[in-house]
Amino acid sequence: MIHSFSCKNFYSFNDLTTVSFVVNEKAPHNEGYFRTESGNRLSKVETVIGPNASGKTNLLKVLPFLKWLITGSFDLKPSDLLPFKPFLFASNDNKTTEISADFEIKGDVFTYSFNVSRERIISEELKVRNKTNEKLTSKKVFSRYWNNKNEKYELDDNSFNLPKEFENSMRANASIVSVAVRFNHKESQKIFDYWQKIETNVIEAGWIGDSLLPNAVKQLIETFDFYSENEIVKKEVDKLLSRFDLGLESFDIKKEKKGDEFSISINGIHTFGGQKDYRLPIQYESSGTKQLSVLSKSILLALTNGGMVVVDEFDVNLHPEVVLTLVELFIHQETNPHNAQLLFSAHSHRVLTRLDKYQIVLTEKNEKGESEAWRLDDVSNVRTDDNYYEKYITGAYGAVPKL
Repeated sequence: MIHSFSCKNFYSFNDLTTVSFVVNEKAPHNEGYFRTESGNRLSKVETVIGPNASGKTNLLKVLPFLKWLITGSFDLKPSDLLPFKPFLFASNDNKTTEISADFEIKGDVFTYSFNVSRERIISEELKVRNKTNEKLTSKKVFSRYWNNKNEKYELDDNSFNLPKEFENSMRANASIVSVAVRFNHKESQKIFDYWQKIETNVIEAGWIGDSLLPNAVKQLIETFDFYSENEIVKKEVDKLLSRFDLGLESFDIKKEKKGDEFSISINGIHTFGGQKDYRLPIQYESSGTKQLSVLSKSILLALTNGGMVVVDEFDVNLHPEVVLTLVELFIHQETNPHNAQLLFSAHSHRVLTRLDKYQIVLTEKNEKGESEAWRLDDVSNVRTDDNYYEKYITGAYGAVPKL
C-alpha cells in the first residue's frame, strides 16, 4: 500500500509537494478507508482536481517515474539520461530533483528516496519502520551517495547484503534494486515485485491516450493482446464492459502469425432483439467502450493483486455515472478485497459528491508558473458534511479556472 509520495523540482512542481493517503481517526469510518498491518489508516481512493495546466498530470507522474526508476532503469544504456524534466523556470540550473515514497509491505513501512539529476542518481536510500512486540523501530536498509571528489559512489548495504558482484555493476542511471534483481537478490525482488503492481496510463510525455501522441492505438492493441493471453481477465472485462455498453456480450480476439509477425483482429459481439453475434470491428466501437477496454485491464489487475492504479484523465469519453461506478469498485470491500488503491485525475467533478475531504487533492499554478497541491482537509473550515461538489464549482476551495 502507498502511504504517501513527494517530489521537488519535478516538472511544474518547484517546491516540495507531498500527496498522502494516510488519515487519522477523524476521517469517516466507512469502506473508503482501511487499516494496514502496521496500524495506519489509509484511503483506498484519491482524486486530483484542478484547472487545465495546473499540474495534475505532473503530480501523477511521480509514482510511475518511481516505478520505472526502481524496476526498469537497468534497461537504459549506461550513457542515457534519466527520462524526466526538472522545473523549467528554476533560477538555479544546478538544483537537483528529489522524489520519494512511503509504502508498506507485510506490516513494514519503507521510505525509498532519490536525489537525481538528468545525468545520474546523486543519492539513493531505503529505510524501513517496523513493529516488533509493539515497539516501533526504524533503520536504514541501504544507501549510496555520489562523491564528487572521488568520482564514485559510497555504498552502505550492511543491512541489505547485496551480492559481491553488485558494486562492479552499479550504474549512475539505474537504481540499486533494478540492478540487484538481475543477481537474483531476494530482498530486492520483494521491493521490485511490489512496485511492479502499479498500473498506470501516465508516461513521461503525459497521458498515454493523448491524441497528439502515437501511443493510443498501440496501447489498445497491446491491451487486447494481453486479453488474448489471459482468458480469466478477459472474461471479467467482458462482464464489466457489458454493464456499460447495451448489447455488448464480449470481444472476439483472433491472432494470426504472418511470417515473423503477428496480426490481431478484434470484434465486439453484440446482441439485439434476440439475435446474436452481430460483429463490430473495434474501430467502430464507441470511444467510451475503447477507453473502458484499456482502463479495465489496469483496474482488474489491481483489484486482483492488491496494487495501485494511477490514471490520468480518468473520465475521458466516459459518462459521469460510469466514472462513479468504477470508483465504487475500489471503495467496496466486496469488489476490492485486497485494498487496492486508485489515484486519478478528472474533470468530471461529480466524483466529489462521493468522496470525503481526505480523498480530494486540489492543484493550482501560481504567478511564478509553479504548481501547488494540497489535500482538501488542509483547508480551514471545511466540514465533513459539506457539499464538496457545489462548493468547489463556486470557487470556495480555489483550484478553478480563472477565465
